[in-house]
Amino acid sequence: MEFRENQKVRVLGCTKSDGTCAGCNRGKVVAEEGEEGFVCQLTEFLFEPVVVVHFLETNKKVGFRKHELEIIEDYDPDAMVWIKIKKDGSQNTVSTS
Repeated sequence: MEFRENQKVRVLGCTKSDGTCAGCNRGKVVAEEGEEGFVCQLTEFLFEPVVVVHFLETNKKVGFRKHELEIIEDYDPDAMVWIKIKKDGSQNTVSTS
């Protein structure tokens, strides 16, 4: 499944700043394994795709490479439902608006 804005994602491993994170020293932990947030932007840096995630609890935005994240919920705007994504890629509708 491809990343899209408004998906709920989980960080797969402890992520440290590589020096490109604004206001962070190189090597500082910017996201812990298991933290969850929402995709707010899809962009690229040095010709590599970047997924920007907004962590609501801390109000921080951090850019990740795709392999550093897993999608845990997706929103279907046509049906107005959240769809839980299982690790095997199957889907399960979890709520309606």
